[in-house]
Amino acid sequence: MKDEGEMMKKKCLFFDIDGTLVDEQTHQIPQSTIEALRAARRSGSVVFINTGRPYSHVSAMIKALDFDGYCCGCGTEILIQGKPLYRHQTPQPVCQQIKEKADACGIDLFGENTPTCYVSLGHVENGFVKSMEILRSEGFNNIVPWVDHQSEFVKFCIAYDQHSDLEAFKLFLNEMKFEFIDRFDGFAEIVPQACSKATAIDVVREKYNVDLHDCYVFGDSTNDLPMLKHVPHSVLMGNGTPSLKPIVEKVTARIDQDGIAKALKEYGLIG
Repeated sequence: MKDEGEMMKKKCLFFDIDGTLVDEQTHQIPQSTIEALRAARRSGSVVFINTGRPYSHVSAMIKALDFDGYCCGCGTEILIQGKPLYRHQTPQPVCQQIKEKADACGIDLFGENTPTCYVSLGHVENGFVKSMEILRSEGFNNIVPWVDHQSEFVKFCIAYDQHSDLEAFKLFLNEMKFEFIDRFDGFAEIVPQACSKATAIDVVREKYNVDLHDCYVFGDSTNDLPMLKHVPHSVLMGNGTPSLKPIVEKVTARIDQDGIAKALKEYGLIG
């Protein structure tokens, strides 16, 4: 049982989107999750999205829940109450250099930015077809072909296959100070080493003057690893990547089995 002083401290809650709030099978937010998020805000918690998606790909369905803010692009874009707080923009010449290296290594690239995302295709069969279909089904029409010496990104994704020179590209990324996040099945997210979901949390909690022990994070996949390791109160969805289970404080139920609501209740964050 938490004492009164502990309960009065402001809490910051951070939620991934895909696989954590949004069911990747139905592409909907469970009603129990919606009600739990609203209850958490009513109780005084500060509630944030913390996603790998750029802000330009945060859906209207998510925005309708009135989050206090958004940590996007794995910590490269942060907004509070609709106003930009932090942005880590990769300079265009660096973006171009990375795109050209991807071409040389037989890798397709999806540059994520706000307001526009840029794709360089042609090396991998069906590389980003599924991802682009999902985004377009959500109403996003801001994905355009890469324009040399103009297109830029805050982070990017790659698609590769057995013909790609992935090892050479990974060595190049390390030299350029980018982090490779393996999402498996020929797909990876690439983020500047200066940014992560963990660094985003520190920016937000400094803004709100909240201790790390009063933060709670909820995720399901490998791009959530930095925040799951960073915050003591870490929750993995029951449908999450199994290798993350030893890292977290709590494994909750699956997204379609009221996992978010159950975890918030177990922590005493909602009634």
